Amino acid sequence: MCEFTVYLNGREDSDVVATNVIKSKIREGGVSLMDSSGKTYRIEDADIMTVDSIMAEMHLRSRA
Repeated sequence: MCEFTVYLNGREDSDVVATNVIKSKIREGGVSLMDSSGKTYRIEDADIMTVDSIMAEMHLRSRA
């Protein structure tokens, strides 16, 4: 199973919004994420830009 590190608007440690993410869904108003422990995250006003399974990274862009 691939677990992603999710970044918002960059690749720095300060841009990490979630780690060990195994599921993502585009929802009205943002993106929902779930990590391997079942914890959920809601990133408001964001879009998925890239998903890289080789680097295990997902990049989001803020609409704001």
